[in-house]
Amino acid sequence: IMKPTHDMQEDVDWLLSVFHDNSGVIAWDDTWSVCMKAETHNSPSALDPYGGAMTGIVGVNRDILGTGLGARPIANTDVFCFGPPDWEGQLPENLFHPSRVLRGVHAGVRVGGNESGIPTVNGAIVFDDRYIGKPLVYCGTVGIMPRHLPDGRPSHVKTPVAGDIVYMVGGRVGYDGIHGATFSSLELTEESPSSAVQIGDPITQKKMIDMVLEARDANLITCITDNGAGGLSSSIGEMAEYTNGCEIDLAKVPLKQAGLSPWEILVSESQERMTIAVRPEDQGAFEALAALHEVEATAVATFTSTGMFHVRYNESTVAYLP
Repeated sequence: IMKPTHDMQEDVDWLLSVFHDNSGVIAWDDTWSVCMKAETHNSPSALDPYGGAMTGIVGVNRDILGTGLGARPIANTDVFCFGPPDWEGQLPENLFHPSRVLRGVHAGVRVGGNESGIPTVNGAIVFDDRYIGKPLVYCGTVGIMPRHLPDGRPSHVKTPVAGDIVYMVGGRVGYDGIHGATFSSLELTEESPSSAVQIGDPITQKKMIDMVLEARDANLITCITDNGAGGLSSSIGEMAEYTNGCEIDLAKVPLKQAGLSPWEILVSESQERMTIAVRPEDQGAFEALAALHEVEATAVATFTSTGMFHVRYNESTVAYLP
């Protein structure tokens, strides 16, 4: 898929961003761009059908929000594959009946979309015996973004520089979601940890989306991505590749509960969080906008050009990696 797409990109002007951001971006017309992303949330939905599916849909909503300098999610789509809902045969130990998985997944995606203000416009359900052990839960979102921001920057291009301040915006960090990325690739057993499934809060995310898009239109954002697999370690680490370095202070990260170790703060995949870079001179305006929307925004890192991923907790170094 990649090679034909890149080959096509050399011949057309409407493939704006492919295979390197949170979603692909195409030009819709001279004013607007369209982006779309779909991903699976299979293991979490098997372990906790309602919660796993909800975090699947609100997570892919954040992928759209984290595309370029911020796109607005406007529509959700989904494809669900379950075991037969009338299955009367033997089930693998500690797994839910397909009918329960169906009800939970459907409700989770419905509530996640509705409470975020994003309608589900189409979808499909497939039943097959092969999905009894693990369902297949595709969640997708479509977004739109202006071709250019008011200051003239192309909206699909991230523009951070060394010295920019990195904020964690939205929800707080907790134990939920730790090992979520590794757990999703493992066999489901009675020892599969429920804490690997993140706890969704779509209303908090709705407030964050509104605030972030207003910040985008005020030219306050230089880079943005969501906190998905790997939490801050991935979101700040990926963004730091643009400037060739960062320094993170985990002691500044707001927590849901006390007692998290530095490594847990770094990798937790707690939901409703975006990582956003802001120019130092725009910090006041950015924080004021967050306060207006009652969205928590905390400066936790700075981009550097040292070539190092430097993580500390107060003055103690936690990680120092090239």
